[in-house]
This record gives sequence, C-alpha cells and structure tokens, in this order.
Amino acid sequence: MPEEIRIPKQKRSIEKKEALKKAAVELFSTKGFHNTSSNEIAKKANVSIGTFYSYFVDKKSLYEELITDLYNESLQEITIMDVSGFTSPREFVRKYVALILHNHEYMTAFQKEISALSLQYDDLHELEARARAGAIRTFFSLLETNKKMLRISDLKTTSLILQCALESVAHEVTFYENDYDKEKVIDELTDLICRYCIADEYDKKKEESVESGSHLEYTVHGC
Repeated sequence: MPEEIRIPKQKRSIEKKEALKKAAVELFSTKGFHNTSSNEIAKKANVSIGTFYSYFVDKKSLYEELITDLYNESLQEITIMDVSGFTSPREFVRKYVALILHNHEYMTAFQKEISALSLQYDDLHELEARARAGAIRTFFSLLETNKKMLRISDLKTTSLILQCALESVAHEVTFYENDYDKEKVIDELTDLICRYCIADEYDKKKEESVESGSHLEYTVHGC
C-alpha cells in the first residue's frame, strides 16, 4: 500500500478512479457495504488491487468519498438555481422541496444502503453526518440571507430540523413502494415550512408580491 494517496490528474488515472467508484456504488447497492471487499471492487472496475490502494486507503474511505460526491451534487444544484426569478418565498420553498425529493430518486439503492448503515454503525453515521453538514449549512445560509422575513429566530436549530425532516420524508416517498402523490407531498411540505418559518406578511402568493413591487433576496452563500 503506498504511503500517500494519489490524486489523479491524467485522463487515464481519472478514468480508473471513476471506474472504481462506479463499481463500488453497484456492489454496495446490491451486496451491501459489509459484504463487499476491496478486491471485488477492483475486479469489477478491471483494475489491480494496487491501483485501488493508490487512490483509497480502504473501502471505507471510498465509501466516504461517494457520500460526499452525492451530497455535493445535490448542493450544487441548489446553489446554482436561478434564484433571481423567485418573487415569492413560497415559490422558492416549493422548488427547494421538489429538488430534495428529486435528488433521492438518483442512485436510490445506494442511498438506501447509506441510510441503513448510518442507523446501524456509529462510525458510518459520522461519515454521513459530515457530508450532511454541508446541506444544513446551505439551509442556514438561505435562512440567514432572508431572516427579516422569518418568524423563527434560532436559525441553526431550524436548519437542522428542516433538513432532517425533508430527508426523512424523501426516504419514505422514494425508497419504498407506496401510493403517495408526490406533488401533494411537495405541496404539504411547502405549506408546513412556510407556516413554520415565514412571517405572515411575507407569505403571499407570487402575484401579490409582483403587484406590490417587492423582490425577495435568495442569495445562497458558499458552504
């Protein structure tokens, strides 16, 4: 095992590392994290075990990178949203909620494995918690930027509650067979968040905001 982990720079090296990550997602999703070995991942990726260890300390470090990638991809979609077009807090909240649910439809089997492992093992929960912290910080940034419109004062705790609540509902709706109407789920979550967070004088429909000439700030600061 090399003393230092390599950071791939050449195209071929990047492709090998990506192949390892893709293989790991497939194996973790079908066999589970604990039933998958580093050798199996390397074999499925068509690289040597030496190549595996040149990019990852062990399968746990690979697992952590996959979780980080998953959360970062979701956060990137949120931070690059064209927020300038939103003139109603409720409209923006609905878009945010819909995006959270949509992101849980991506690599669902792997996300189910992450959720299960996080509940069973403290060390794996810690890995996910570090990645989730970025999502909570993004929520906090949204609240902080628009705190003048809020009825709540403890932004840090509210960010935690809302992010965890959204994830919990997203898991139930997307991970398992059910007859929930996703659009209704999004509508009700939007209403719940708006009633909880937004002061009555700001919780108006977009048309009312446009008529009054108001424009809301929705700058998402970097995490």
